[in-house]
Amino acid sequence: MLKAPIALMTAGIVGLAACQAAPKADITSTQMVIDLSDYRVTPNLQTLKAGKAKIGVRNTAGMVHEVVLLKTDTAADKLQVDGGSAKAKEEGTKVASVLNLGSGGVAAMDVDLTPGSYVLICNIAGHYQLGMRSAFKVE
Repeated sequence: MLKAPIALMTAGIVGLAACQAAPKADITSTQMVIDLSDYRVTPNLQTLKAGKAKIGVRNTAGMVHEVVLLKTDTAADKLQVDGGSAKAKEEGTKVASVLNLGSGGVAAMDVDLTPGSYVLICNIAGHYQLGMRSAFKVE
């Protein structure tokens, strides 16, 4: 007699757990944090040490953004743009990315950085041209 109510309660709990949002990434132990706001990519550092690093990404904007990390000698504001897609051409070496990060979302990227120049961009159509780009160095 109790089997049906217990089974129903168990199904309800499992259903509720499945509907909850995925946990946010823990970015407290990162070497760099990148804040994405509407039409800005703002890293908290301009220089990182070469080697393995964890980079946190926070989207404080009201819309979906992404971050693409490129190793390139091209200045952040000089990447070529594809006219058809309205996206920056990802010149150089694509090191890592966090795609489709919703408003309030937090994520982390594990990277192995070599010395050189890096560019961070949001490559959702039109966002790069509106200023969503920044650069940093790895020494």
